Amino acid sequence: MKKNVKLAVLFSGILICSTAYSAEPPSVDKISKALVDSAKKSLLGEKGKFPLKLDGGMEIINITSTSNNVVFEYTVPTDSQSVPTENLTENIKVGLNNLFCGKQDMVNVLRAYDIRFLFRFLYTDNRNVPATLSIDEICEQ
Repeated sequence: MKKNVKLAVLFSGILICSTAYSAEPPSVDKISKALVDSAKKSLLGEKGKFPLKLDGGMEIINITSTSNNVVFEYTVPTDSQSVPTENLTENIKVGLNNLFCGKQDMVNVLRAYDIRFLFRFLYTDNRNVPATLSIDEICEQ
């Protein structure tokens, strides 16, 4: 979760700077790519590589973007019946809420560009289960 906090701080800096110094607003693709680049740099450093081991044996194996989605791909060291995707998503949601929801500028940018966070969980039983969170879902009370 500490890495998620660091990630959110970098996201907000990129978004605020990119919109403040541009004559025309950047495209959603550029914003999503900037978020991915920032996440990778924050989590891996300058020369780090995936996979990134997390607590509990999970790994982030890649971070990419597709249009208005920032995609995090995880491996989960158990089968899909043992740890439901909803539990993983809820834990991520709590961390993202702590990172983003107190920063209104960040919330406004994510909402304006309709940028969503897509999580792909690959379990040991070879099930690849997606989950998506929007900023409104992350910040709901």
